Amino acid sequence: MVEGPILAVIAGLLCSEGFLNPAIVYPIIVLGDITGDSLVYALGRWGNSARPRRWYRLIGLTTGKIDRARTYFAGNPVKTVSLSKVILGVGVAGIFLAGNSRVPYRTFLAVCLGTSAIQYTVYLGIGLLFGRAYKEIDCYLNYFAAILIVAAFGLFFVFILKSLDKRR
Repeated sequence: MVEGPILAVIAGLLCSEGFLNPAIVYPIIVLGDITGDSLVYALGRWGNSARPRRWYRLIGLTTGKIDRARTYFAGNPVKTVSLSKVILGVGVAGIFLAGNSRVPYRTFLAVCLGTSAIQYTVYLGIGLLFGRAYKEIDCYLNYFAAILIVAAFGLFFVFILKSLDKRR
């Protein structure tokens, strides 16, 4: 599964160019995000073996710290799952802990759906807006590049003329 903010922005850009339909792209991206989150949640909930405990010790996690995190996740599932999804880089660990903390799947799914819906509305919107703005920016960049090229050639010819004048 390939999903994420960059893909959503690119999809928004493609929608603005008419290659994709945003009404079809949006639910697919949100569904992809929720599917990936659900797999990580399931791994946290049912993938409890001795191997992760070894990794916990290697990175300095103690049973007390893990129990505190589980208690916090169980007491504040909406806040913790939402923040885990919004703060990039924390997502997988937070969603894994939500599963490990036995947050009810219905609660987890509702929070993920709401958060993903808002997130991907913003990301697709960025792609749509900047996709249209790209054409305007491109036009001005072409003018700017043309002016810079003409100025560079002008400076080059001035430099050549001055060097030829010094040789006489």
